[in-house]
Amino acid sequence: FLQVEKTGHVLRVTLNRPERRNALSTPICEGLLALPAQIEADMDIRCVIITGAGEGFCSGADLKERRELDEAARWRYVELVDRALLEIESIPVPTIAAVNGHALGGGTELALGCDFRYAVASVNFGLTETGIGIIPTGSIVRLLRDGYDSLNALLTYTAGHFPASKMAEMGFLNGVFEENTALRAEVDALASQIAGNAPLALRAAKRVERELAAERTAAAMRQAEEIRRSLDDTEDCLEGLAAFAEKRDPIFRGR
Repeated sequence: FLQVEKTGHVLRVTLNRPERRNALSTPICEGLLALPAQIEADMDIRCVIITGAGEGFCSGADLKERRELDEAARWRYVELVDRALLEIESIPVPTIAAVNGHALGGGTELALGCDFRYAVASVNFGLTETGIGIIPTGSIVRLLRDGYDSLNALLTYTAGHFPASKMAEMGFLNGVFEENTALRAEVDALASQIAGNAPLALRAAKRVERELAAERTAAAMRQAEEIRRSLDDTEDCLEGLAAFAEKRDPIFRGR
C-alpha cells in the first residue's frame, strides 16, 4: 500500500490504495512510521516527495476499519494514525507534499507535516473530524504551533471542504496548478534543486527544524489527546461514525 521509488537523490513515496482514496489503513500507517529510519540509513536520499495514487491524495483515517474495531483496538488504531502523521516531521531530509487529489482529515494533516505543499486546483482540503464527533488533535496542535490560527479555526470549527485556492490564500500551500502534469513538473524541479545541495547540510538544517518543532509539540499533543479521549465513546461520536458509513447526515444530541 506504499510505493517507494528512488530516482537519483530523490525518494518518491506514493500512498497506493486508490480504491479507498488512499485512506490511512493500518498497513499504510506502518509504512509511514518506518520511513524516517529508512531514510536516515540511506545518505543518498536528499529529498522526499509524498503523493497519492489515482485521483486522491489521502482521504484521512479509514473510518470503515475504525468502526469495525472494539474499544481497545480502536484506540490502538487511533494512536497508530496519530503517530504515523506526526512521524512525517521526523523524516531527516526536506519533504514535499504533491497533493494530486482531495486531502481530507488526515490527508490535510499529512500535507501539513511536509516542508513544502503544492496542489492541483481541483483539490479540496478539510479537517472533517468535528462533523463525526471527534477532533483533529495533531492538526490543531501543529496549525496553532506554526501560526495558522485563523486557518485552524476555519478548518476545525466548520469541518468544511475548502479549495486549493483558499488554502493558498491562507498561506498553507506554496503553489497551485491547473493540471497534475504541471504539479509534477514543479515538484520534480524543486526536489532536484534541493537534491543538488550538500547532504550533510540538508540533514543538519532539517534536524534544527525537527528538534524545535518536537519541543513545542510534545506537551501540547499529550494534553490534546487527553481531551480527545473524552469524546471517543460518546453517543455523538458513535452516531457520527454510523452516519458516515450509512451516507446520511448525523443527528447529534450532545451526549
